[in-house]
Amino acid sequence: MSSSLLNIASGGSLVDLDGTFFIQLGIFFVMFIFLHFALFKPVMRMIAARREATEGTTQRALQMKFDASELADDVDGKLVDIRSSAILERNRIIDDAREREREILSNAHAAAHREMENARVKMQSSGDAVRDQLRKDVGQLADAVMSRMLKKVG
Repeated sequence: MSSSLLNIASGGSLVDLDGTFFIQLGIFFVMFIFLHFALFKPVMRMIAARREATEGTTQRALQMKFDASELADDVDGKLVDIRSSAILERNRIIDDAREREREILSNAHAAAHREMENARVKMQSSGDAVRDQLRKDVGQLADAVMSRMLKKVG
C-alpha cells in the first residue's frame, strides 16, 4: 500500500493508459449499448407506461367527473322543466275541473229551479181546483147546514 501512496504522491496515475484502455473503452460502450437496449430502455418504457397509466387514469377520472357533473346539471334542468310542465298541467286540470264543477252546479241549479217552478205551478193549479170545487160545494154545504139547523129548531 505504501508503494501506491508513494506512486500517487510522486505524480503517477492509478490507471495506466496503455493498449488495454481502448479495449476496456470498447467493452464499456458495447456493454452500455447492450444494457441500454436490454435493460434501460425497457425499464424506461415501463416507467413511462406506468406514469401514462396513472396520469391517463387521473385524466379519465377527471373527465368522467366533469361529464357526470354536466349530466347532473342536464338532469336537474330537465327535472325543473318536467316539474314546471307538471305544475302547469295540474293547474290546467284543476281549472278544467272547476269549470266542469261550475257547469254541473249551474245545470243542477237550473234543474232544481225548473222542478220548483213545476211544483209551484202544480200546487197553484191544485189549489185553484180545490178552491173551485169548494166554491161549487159551498152552496150545497150551506143548504145542508141550513136544513139541519132548521130541523133542530123546528
